[in-house]
Amino acid sequence: MRRSLLLLGVIAALAVGAPAYSQYIYMDVNGDGVNTSADLLTSSTTQVHVYLNTALNKNGSASTAQCGGQPLDIGLFDVLFRSQGSGSVTYNGFTIGSGMTGFTILNAFTVAGPDAGVGYNGSNYLNPGLYELGQLQVTVTGTPRLIFVAESTNPSIPSPNTAFGSHCEGTDHPNYVTLGLDFFDADGTAAGTPTESTTWGKIKQLYK
Repeated sequence: MRRSLLLLGVIAALAVGAPAYSQYIYMDVNGDGVNTSADLLTSSTTQVHVYLNTALNKNGSASTAQCGGQPLDIGLFDVLFRSQGSGSVTYNGFTIGSGMTGFTILNAFTVAGPDAGVGYNGSNYLNPGLYELGQLQVTVTGTPRLIFVAESTNPSIPSPNTAFGSHCEGTDHPNYVTLGLDFFDADGTAAGTPTESTTWGKIKQLYK
């Protein structure tokens, strides 16, 4: 019993001492500024908007990060992308968002197979909030989708993680708030609904 209580005490202490974060990174295809099931990649897609909210999570609740009084601002960022599914995505480049004032290239836009990465460094820190980091320029064939990758598995891509630099501490990286470690809300483009599972699937069921 004593051991159980001691273990619970240690877990509670760790929970209090560890940073808790609430950020949300997402992609928008149709230009409405949000991520929904309508954000599908098609042959007419030429760019994908990339947004990061440093202060709120996906459901809109405020961050509860314990930053020692430091803000969840943003002074640099890295983003890693991966295409998957039926079809393919050709990466044509990345354009920095108009609101990212003072940000210049840190890690060059690099493509390696289905993956791509890019990073920018700011000359100043922007206040906590929602930012369009930039637009990913693409050519699409078939019906693939794009997702965020938390950590690079390809040494040819210089950006190490999907993350942002902040005065707030990261869990494993100083002042580097990282997807998969510090926050988990991330939405890529929507997955298309295969015809097999809808119309044709229902017809086959009728004639079984």
